[in-house]
Amino acid sequence: MEAFTPEDLCGLIAHETASLLYGVGADGIPSAEVMRQGLETFAAAAGNLDVHTHLAWIDRELDSAREFENTGQDTTHLLDPDRLNIMPEAAVQMEAVWELFSAAVRMPRQQDRQAMKDMAVTMTEAGGLDDVLLGTSLEGPHLSISSLRAELETVRAALQAEQVHNPTVDKAIQNNVPEVEM
Repeated sequence: MEAFTPEDLCGLIAHETASLLYGVGADGIPSAEVMRQGLETFAAAAGNLDVHTHLAWIDRELDSAREFENTGQDTTHLLDPDRLNIMPEAAVQMEAVWELFSAAVRMPRQQDRQAMKDMAVTMTEAGGLDDVLLGTSLEGPHLSISSLRAELETVRAALQAEQVHNPTVDKAIQNNVPEVEM
């Protein structure tokens, strides 16, 4: 398995947040906001992580969920919804939990440590890791580290295309996009 990085965890959090908003809709908005805050907290603890794309993706999906709640009109998602339904591999989820707990022990504030613990629990529940650990196998395709990285590149390209068509989209996305190593 490829080495799982803090950037990969951020991609997984963004994926799971977008998946939640697509699958649950407006009822998922409070949880998605908590996950967004957890992403920011993790990124701050991990150091110099550029999470502009991740946050823009989550914000875009939050706006879409709010629009649907207010008008009943579904907006275009950055990724095909079928792609959002793909569960992460168990090894990817275990690495994510490890990263979150590793970050938690370095955090001086109890509420930040609790936020990382809560995020770890949310990620295992959303990804079905609890079922895997209990011996239930999950059918279907699974997200690997390389597919998470490719997914983020797809989101980055979609956000940049949106920026070209809609100048109100945060210019930081277009100007502050780090390269992702494959």
